[in-house]
Amino acid sequence: MSVHSQSTAPYAAAAAPEFPRHVVTAVLVSHDGARWLPDVLAGLLGQERPVQDVVAADTGSADDSARLVTEALGAERVLHLARRTSFGTAVDEAVRTVGELTPDDLPYLKRPSGWDPVTRSWRDDAYDLPELPHGEPVQWLWLLHDDCAPEPDALAEMLRVVDTDHHAAIVGPKLRGWYDRRQLLEVGVSIANSGRRWTGLDRREQDQGQHDQVRTVLSVSSAGMLIRRDVWEELGGFDRRLPLMRDDVDLCWRAHAAGHRVLVAPDAILRHAEASARERRPIDCAGRFVASPHRVDKAGAVYTMLVNARGKMLPWVLLRLVLGTLLRTLAYLVGKVPGQALDEVAGLFGTLLRPGRIFAARRRRGSGVVDPAELRGLFPPPGATVRATFEQVAGNFGSGSDADSGGSRHGAVESGPGGDDADFLEIEQFARLKRIGRKPGPVLFAVLLLVSLVACRDLLGGGALAGGALLPAPADVSDLWGRYADGWHPIGTGGTQTAPPYLAVLSALSALFLGSTGFALTLLLVCSVPLAGLTAYFVSRPLLESRLLRAWASIAYAFLPAATGALATGRLGTAVLAILLPLIARAAVSAYGIRHGGYARGSWRATWAYTLLLTLTMAFTPVVWPLAVVLGIGVLALRRDEITAYGLRFLATIGTPLLVLAPWSVSLLGNPSSFLKEAGLEFGTGTASALDLLGISPGGPKAAGGLLLLGIVLAALAALMRGERRFAVRAAWVVALVALVFAGLTNGSGWAGPATLVYGIALIVAALVGADGARVRVAELSFGWRQPVAALIALAAVLAPALAAAGWMIGGAAGPLERRDPVQVPAFVAEESSTRDQPRTLVLDGTSPASVSYALVRGSGARLGDAELAESGGSNSHLDKVVANLVAGSGADQGSQLSGFAIRYVLVRDGAPREMSRVLDATPGLSRLSQLDGSALWRVDRQIARIMIVPPGAGSEQLPVGSQPVEAHSKIPAGGSGRVLRIADAADSGWQATLNGRALTGKTVDGWAQGFELPAEGGSLDLTYETPITHTAWIWAQAALGVVLLVLALPGRRREIDDDLPEESVTVPAEPVAGEGRRARRLRAAAQAEAAAEDDGEDGEQLPEEEGEYDPARQTTDPYAQQPDDGDPYAPQGETQDPYAPQGDDGRYASVPQQQQYGDWDAQQYRNADYAQYQGEQQPTAADPYQQGAAPVYDPYGYPQQQYDQGQGQYDQGQGQYDQNQGQYEQGLYNPYEQGAYDPQAQYDQQAPYDPQHPDENPAPVQNPWPTGNASRGESE
Repeated sequence: MSVHSQSTAPYAAAAAPEFPRHVVTAVLVSHDGARWLPDVLAGLLGQERPVQDVVAADTGSADDSARLVTEALGAERVLHLARRTSFGTAVDEAVRTVGELTPDDLPYLKRPSGWDPVTRSWRDDAYDLPELPHGEPVQWLWLLHDDCAPEPDALAEMLRVVDTDHHAAIVGPKLRGWYDRRQLLEVGVSIANSGRRWTGLDRREQDQGQHDQVRTVLSVSSAGMLIRRDVWEELGGFDRRLPLMRDDVDLCWRAHAAGHRVLVAPDAILRHAEASARERRPIDCAGRFVASPHRVDKAGAVYTMLVNARGKMLPWVLLRLVLGTLLRTLAYLVGKVPGQALDEVAGLFGTLLRPGRIFAARRRRGSGVVDPAELRGLFPPPGATVRATFEQVAGNFGSGSDADSGGSRHGAVESGPGGDDADFLEIEQFARLKRIGRKPGPVLFAVLLLVSLVACRDLLGGGALAGGALLPAPADVSDLWGRYADGWHPIGTGGTQTAPPYLAVLSALSALFLGSTGFALTLLLVCSVPLAGLTAYFVSRPLLESRLLRAWASIAYAFLPAATGALATGRLGTAVLAILLPLIARAAVSAYGIRHGGYARGSWRATWAYTLLLTLTMAFTPVVWPLAVVLGIGVLALRRDEITAYGLRFLATIGTPLLVLAPWSVSLLGNPSSFLKEAGLEFGTGTASALDLLGISPGGPKAAGGLLLLGIVLAALAALMRGERRFAVRAAWVVALVALVFAGLTNGSGWAGPATLVYGIALIVAALVGADGARVRVAELSFGWRQPVAALIALAAVLAPALAAAGWMIGGAAGPLERRDPVQVPAFVAEESSTRDQPRTLVLDGTSPASVSYALVRGSGARLGDAELAESGGSNSHLDKVVANLVAGSGADQGSQLSGFAIRYVLVRDGAPREMSRVLDATPGLSRLSQLDGSALWRVDRQIARIMIVPPGAGSEQLPVGSQPVEAHSKIPAGGSGRVLRIADAADSGWQATLNGRALTGKTVDGWAQGFELPAEGGSLDLTYETPITHTAWIWAQAALGVVLLVLALPGRRREIDDDLPEESVTVPAEPVAGEGRRARRLRAAAQAEAAAEDDGEDGEQLPEEEGEYDPARQTTDPYAQQPDDGDPYAPQGETQDPYAPQGDDGRYASVPQQQQYGDWDAQQYRNADYAQYQGEQQPTAADPYQQGAAPVYDPYGYPQQQYDQGQGQYDQGQGQYDQNQGQYEQGLYNPYEQGAYDPQAQYDQQAPYDPQHPDENPAPVQNPWPTGNASRGESE
């Protein structure tokens, strides 16, 4: 029968249901939902308060959805629409084809006739009743998805709410998970300004009644939404521009604006599978192709916000949407899910690029009758979405899953011992210490931090960290970044040399601490020892499980002489290497697939992590790059069978740092000796002896001698004698020997600290592997020389780091490094250097008159990075000649030569030869000013400025021009022709000058300085340095490469785990426990009993002796899986797989899932079964009679209601057979609410179906459950 066919069957009289005034029409939309429809239809047809009418719309389902709804509801009540029909369109079509039921269609709404069939007389009391005793009927639409199953009392609870609150126009239920029936999905929903769907629930939050309050909400889900029909028609239904998602939020938002109320009824419960959102089926209604749910949801969110936001809030909403989309796109890219990043962008611009639709929708909505301020409380509170975002990010990038940490997905958490377990509790006085011993990582870091703070007591306080190899850091992070990114560096006479890349890394770190460069330096230096120990502890986990040995190894590594010596001498590069070296070693091992037992397959993510760490470390200590090259070549030699795969990894690891750090890295290749240097000044080179290097000591201040750590070396040598795990020990020794060679090479020209760090960590790894289980192995040997020697080596190895830590803590960490004023010149000189003249200071130092060093200082002194910039820029030969003449004491006036370099002051450091001061005193044009802390200061007796106007005559007076450190914007007077604008900076093509907007011609002055030809006129002078576009482009490219490398190295976003799946039961066998206590004896007995049971099971399988006995071997997580030999007429004949499991070979969900075939069911067995009133929670394996093609339909209002009799209609629990002596219906008095009543305490007997031999006890098959008529015109008879 088609949906448009005419039926002449009369609608029988019916008893009044609960809440009779409310007439409910259920609208069910199906689309490839055959796997959920059995439960959905069972819930719909099994409502305690049935609906008055129902209509279904199937949108081109490719499975059995259309057949299921047709068999359950009748062909005349099913619409067949196109596959691309949206949910809102399907509901509109269904509502249009079904008419409103009037009192003529529902006789119980009218006044009774007054005829009493018992007394066969007329009763007069009926005449006093009004024509409509229950009041004017209220028409409702109950919208249902094909994946949401209502509980039996869901409709009754929602009608109870609307019957109490007459202003309610839309009511929604509480949504729970499909399988996890205690998991809350929604109890009302809202939307944030960023478009985020907001439920106010935590992930996997369990329903404990915490949200069971009827309240006003912004929106309820369209799954189970109960809406007044007049309100539906007033609002025009769902917006056709929202094909699937966010249509409910838009509809309810419009209802609020129109003055209606939207409530949530938490006592009404629906189970929702969220099939489209969880990608359990494709979305075909959002375009010509299958769409991603993320993109559909994003587009719906943007559209909903833009069309419903009030006028003055629209710009703010648009800005929030764009910025939020940008941030989420970046987050998805970092999480390595480019598909969702593309969905974010496509969803946003797919809506914004159609402004006509947005403006048309805003015109249709109008201004509304409700003040938007009244709805403010229905939106998420400020900051709530930010907190949820951080929690989501933490969860996405977390290393563990919730399932791992939280146990079973649906399982309960044991709150504590009870019953018998309480008898075995012990009161342990040292429980807290034992808990600390199980997780010593944080405690270890705290101890190391305390030791470090005590040792660095003189390095804490005011001032800047400086001394040794460290120069003071700039006060502002922008200044530090400028020293790296600027095209012109005002160091000495200026230049365009390449800045060291560690400045960029330090700038990024300082930005994390609100731009405090001093705090970033303090963190890297003062906390380098505890941070090194912490990283060493955590990366040692794969080596062995003993926390005690790992703690010893981390302490020994943290107090290596190279680490403490780097802190004392301000060697920033070695300090950073000490922190990152354990991470580098761990990443390298994973990248090359090296395991202690041999080889494994390396991962590309570990390769990129190794590359990122190597790049960061190379920026501070370049020596790690040649070390990585040599060791990588050795690994390739070992893995020559897979040379192609690991050759690519090697090239990526070695080539990427050179690319990212170019052109600085290219300069290292041109001068290989530069690889042996590190960040900062050259300080204390070649001080370690051969014994020091063998004893892991690079020498220098605060670096313990080599003899102290010989115990670690001996322990590493003893590890070579171990029979097992030889590969790990030998690999560690190969690394140690290579690093020792590099240490010897470095010791001649620089500090061997970085190489000795690698040497030391390799020896510690060898000793650590050798110590694992050493006590047991030594104890198994007969007593001899091995035991005393092993004890002495162990004692020396343990005492070495302890003594090093004690000596470092007592003596203090301060050495050349100290806290002091960063100003390196007298205060008034520093103040004067920042004026418009920009004067400079020549600082002289040396050990003898024949060996003099100098520095041209700008401002208050040199800062971090200036040493490398000055070295790479080279010296100025003209300035070398001026300084040589000045120190030599030629007797000539040196003022003119010094003024050419803008030198106003000459400072001689304390410790310089006395002859130098006597020469300067006798030099004409210099005036001695003062002597402070052994340093003497002279002033040049001339007009000094960085920019001067030089007239054409030789004897004419020069005119100073105000300027900044690089640029100048000043007024200059008119003068004669032939003037030259002279700048005391090196000549370069990037200098540009304009006078009144006209470009000036550049020239080189005095063979090195930049100059410009000035016309006779005066005006506004603008001097700038134009950074080459290639330099700026490469800085951006470096930043982009760094971000890409970071993204590749970070762990990917965790795959979204569907947390509403069938629970897999995992049986954990009992294990015997050593000990003689009562609890240990009990556990051993349980383990023995299980072992005996397994032995019996091997001889022969034990089957249940009685019907219905639980057999774990016969259970499955699939509620529709076949139970062997149990006679279940609803089990499919064959498949027992998880209905939500991937259907395709590629592990993804198929577009059309496999469905159980109704033709295989035993229809004859349940031919006359009818629907029983459901009084408990729905069971997934419950028999659903409507699924049978021959199942009769019923009329819920065709018979008078009778009270439920607890003594009738039940199954006999003992035999599992229906008791024919009880529950017999009188002939002609069929009660659909009594037959087959569900008893939650009774045992379901699958072998005892309804007796087909008594058809007279079952309802007639011609009964129809719904009033029939022409659905297209809404007629009924």
